[in-house]
Amino acid sequence: MKNETVRYALFSEVFAALAHPKRLEIIHCLGEAQRNAGELAELTGLSKANISQHLSVLKARGLVHCEKCGTFCHYRLSSPKVLETCEIVRELILDQMQTSSQLQEALQNVVPLRQGRRK
Repeated sequence: MKNETVRYALFSEVFAALAHPKRLEIIHCLGEAQRNAGELAELTGLSKANISQHLSVLKARGLVHCEKCGTFCHYRLSSPKVLETCEIVRELILDQMQTSSQLQEALQNVVPLRQGRRK
């Protein structure tokens, strides 16, 4: 496999891990503070089993790190760049929404070709 192919495959795996809304919510929660699975379950409304599944995906992709502390595992983001990446995507979405809003506004000012109702 070519180096570029491997690189794009790795990119794809990271983006796939970020492609689930609940995993993004978990990342947001971990961006605020280190937390254990019980805290994440309470914050997200998911079961501990479901949280564990999502955390496994995030850990496998290197986005989340786990530290054992007694009987608990404390989770944190592996790098501040995880949040930076999410922020860049958020800004992209906001730009797209603004463009879409501007297009809708412009379309409202277009004079219809025919007056009257369409059937």
